[in-house]
Amino acid sequence: MTGLSPERPDSFGGRVCEGGGRACSSIGFSFFFCRHSKKRLPLRVTFPREVHQKDRMASKDDARIIQRVLGGETEAFAELLERYGAQVYGLVARLVGIEAEAEELTQDAFVRAYTHLADFRGEADFATWLYRIAYNAALMHLRRRRVVTLPMDERLLDSVTDAMADSALSETSDERIALLEEALKLLSPEDRTAVTLFYFEERTTREIAFVLGTTASNVTTRLHRVRKRLYLLIKRLEHEQERQT
Repeated sequence: MTGLSPERPDSFGGRVCEGGGRACSSIGFSFFFCRHSKKRLPLRVTFPREVHQKDRMASKDDARIIQRVLGGETEAFAELLERYGAQVYGLVARLVGIEAEAEELTQDAFVRAYTHLADFRGEADFATWLYRIAYNAALMHLRRRRVVTLPMDERLLDSVTDAMADSALSETSDERIALLEEALKLLSPEDRTAVTLFYFEERTTREIAFVLGTTASNVTTRLHRVRKRLYLLIKRLEHEQERQT
């Protein structure tokens, strides 16, 4: 691969963002990525979400950067690291739940993207391709840890109306946000990925489908049901809190 040999001592400089970050190094380069800043909810969005003009512009800019890197200007990869480091870390952190592991997996995802950059075919935009790499890395990591998600009777979801879910997930008090954060940790990796990408990173159902390896319609169905699942998990957590008081 032209200009991307791991033996080359190239260095990609990166700036530390205001939110703090950690320096990572591998295959002869180093970078900083910012810790993901939590967005305030509610989780209430109309389907389907359209691709914004700024996303199209970013995708074209990414393509130009990729061509520069493949042409030997390897230091240009720092621009992609700086642009997407926080987003990738945010996804991975929500999946693995342990900061140090999330940082290492984020680094691994960028290293893999760097070493396989010539394989990028533009089937999705670069950010989505990168999310898919990070998602698969986090999923394999969770399987090695043998993480088990909380089972739930799927029939219970049918008892939850959209209005009930909207009411619970639209509340933005600190107490409700804390409960929602705990409920998100109890979801399956697939559900957490869908929620993170759609509500926190504002990706489209088509982009999320590429990451998960499914269809946009399946993602829409998953997001609809996961909101009901979050409602039930929040109620369960509230009940546990009441029992402890």
